[in-house]
Amino acid sequence: MRVTIKQIAEAAGVSRGTVDRALNGRPGVRAEVEENVKKIARELGYKPNYAAKALADNRYTKKKIGVLLNAEGNAFFNEVMSGVNAALLEMEEFGVDSSIKTMSGFVAEKQLELLTALEEEQVNGIVFTPVNDPSIAEKIHILKERGIEVVTINTDVRKSGRMAYVGCCYRKSGAVAAGLMGMMNPGKPERYAIVKSSKKNLAVEQRAEGICDTLRADFPLIQVAHILCNEEKDSISYDVTRRLLEKEELLDGICFAGAGSKGGIQAILDSGRKVKIVTFDLTDSIKMYLKSDVVAATVCQDPYRQGYEGISIMGKYLLWNQRPEKEFNYTDTTIVTKYSIMEDL
Repeated sequence: MRVTIKQIAEAAGVSRGTVDRALNGRPGVRAEVEENVKKIARELGYKPNYAAKALADNRYTKKKIGVLLNAEGNAFFNEVMSGVNAALLEMEEFGVDSSIKTMSGFVAEKQLELLTALEEEQVNGIVFTPVNDPSIAEKIHILKERGIEVVTINTDVRKSGRMAYVGCCYRKSGAVAAGLMGMMNPGKPERYAIVKSSKKNLAVEQRAEGICDTLRADFPLIQVAHILCNEEKDSISYDVTRRLLEKEELLDGICFAGAGSKGGIQAILDSGRKVKIVTFDLTDSIKMYLKSDVVAATVCQDPYRQGYEGISIMGKYLLWNQRPEKEFNYTDTTIVTKYSIMEDL
């Protein structure tokens, strides 16, 4: 069996990229590290793949992927980041470097600043979660004109010219949540509220549209009486949910359609009110609320795959000039209840 760079990296306690640079005499590796890597390679019987090396030397060097995620204060993005890191680790073997930046919320001005910073770092492609704003769409057009392609993940931006999108089909996920509400309906009129994150998050806007359209079409007994925004912050989610419960005595359920659900659910618990709760995604707090029967069900979207496939698409383009077969690369939509995550029944 052929000895791999991964095996050498594990034995030497360094990254695959470091092994690749050491074995091929590329800069950026200390002399003692290079000597140790080569020694371990000899001991393991490593034989270089000269065909792959020739390709790497000619095509795959000096590529850099910029990553920008709206991850600060949002536990959902932990899994997205895991997928991103896994794919970037694989890209290191081909000499691909990376720069990762994060931000909080959906503020177009801040995102423009970070995109410009990535551009100044001379990245060859960018994978990011965009703010749905005309200025961001225009920036993507400018980047493309300058030879920097873009892949959007988790959420999208309209009329931007980006190369591909990887993430949930949000109208579908909204329809799934509406179906859950319909199945819980006792056969009489009910009033629900939707708490969403930001109007600048296209994903959550589409998700809310999917909920409302499906309820109108298939579950007319359920009325969406309120749509509120929490700007993806638990503190704001707590306040808007608390005020809603104080003024709305006939509320039967709340759907938290984005980040900030933990704060809103805590407001419900503090009020002592019994309302049906439907959420999205499977953070640690949502798992806890599912197990304790506070949340009825949550709709998930495979965040790991969003991060991994977004980087993979960009990497294949930069390394092989291979564009994705599809513009929209949708991840699976699944329903999770407490029974899905119970270890034993």
